[in-house]
Amino acid sequence: MKSIKGKSFIWLIYLIVSSQVFSQHTGETNSKEYSNRFFILDLESDTCDTRSFENRFFTTYPHNDPTRGDVVYDRVKWENKDLFRMEKGTGLFAYIKARTDYLGFDSFRFTSKSYFNIKENAEKILFVYKGKMPSEKGMWPAWWLNGSREKEWTYTGVEEKLTDSILDPYSGKGEFYNTSSPVNSTDWPSSGEIDMIETINGDNIIHNTLHTCPGMCDSEWNGDGQVINCANATRVDPNSGCSGRTYKLPDVEGVFAMVWEEGKLRFYYWGPDENFRNESGPLGIKPDPEQWDRTNLKNSVRLFDADCECEDELHHEWQCNVCDGRERCGFTNMKMIFNITLCGIWAGAHFDETETSLKNCQEYVRGEGKKIIDNQFIRIDYVAVRNLSEIK
Repeated sequence: MKSIKGKSFIWLIYLIVSSQVFSQHTGETNSKEYSNRFFILDLESDTCDTRSFENRFFTTYPHNDPTRGDVVYDRVKWENKDLFRMEKGTGLFAYIKARTDYLGFDSFRFTSKSYFNIKENAEKILFVYKGKMPSEKGMWPAWWLNGSREKEWTYTGVEEKLTDSILDPYSGKGEFYNTSSPVNSTDWPSSGEIDMIETINGDNIIHNTLHTCPGMCDSEWNGDGQVINCANATRVDPNSGCSGRTYKLPDVEGVFAMVWEEGKLRFYYWGPDENFRNESGPLGIKPDPEQWDRTNLKNSVRLFDADCECEDELHHEWQCNVCDGRERCGFTNMKMIFNITLCGIWAGAHFDETETSLKNCQEYVRGEGKKIIDNQFIRIDYVAVRNLSEIK
């Protein structure tokens, strides 16, 4: 083991104590216990293992893919049983693996057990991910937040420990759009969605996007003076969302961060060779966004209450139903999600410029692209949610 000195030693003790505190409370599964339970998982360290990750995240999603991708997220239905691997000193590898049937690929959709809200004692929340995502035609990896007000989402009345086993009974029971569970909401987008990394078809272009109800949020990105509704319905998409500037990377690797405050979000990126572990950096002991270099700031958005209503010509009936009464801008009970899907309603629609783009994508991932996509992975070196209001 490498020698550990000064602040590095203090940081290691902090991680160990945090892990021990968590393990003492894993049986307390009421809704309050998992509200704003902040965490740090430094998976490059020797103190974390696969169990540490599973204590913080569900690793199965027992529903069909809401984005209509060619993947199976449900562990009950997986053909492949070795989708996750921890490598000491590097991190957690989460794989997508080819199946032998028409269903395409086994994949994963990790969902945090904790959910987060802006409150008086948490006025500024930091989300950080360090690692690497795959880049290939047909692929759609993402790191994002999704919210819900449903009781299943917040474990109301749940007495069991929050393990993957409590999700298995949902396997094969209903479609994602009518089956609420601890990892699935049927009231989207009434509590909001925040996309911190989305990239498709190997273009390595990073998108930061928000999705809300039409009457919830208007946005202004990067002070450009343009107001965009965060449902932003179009003729082909009832909720295309509001987005900032895209940015292109050589590889989807490095440190990504998002700072959430009331009415404001900021999105950051550091390359893998930049200094992000200094004391005030995103992986530091006392992260301070006010000291971060502006070159790392990729998007900043201000949010306002929207003056917009559901319209028959633009919005769908389901959208207006779940959005009824959602007339204030805000995000509620946000859970962190990592996933890889294939093709689907976005990557498939933009696979090429033909009218049969989705079909062509599906044929590619099952044909010539199968060997290329098989065993692609998201690597998670570090993931954390921290209450910046408590860090002095």
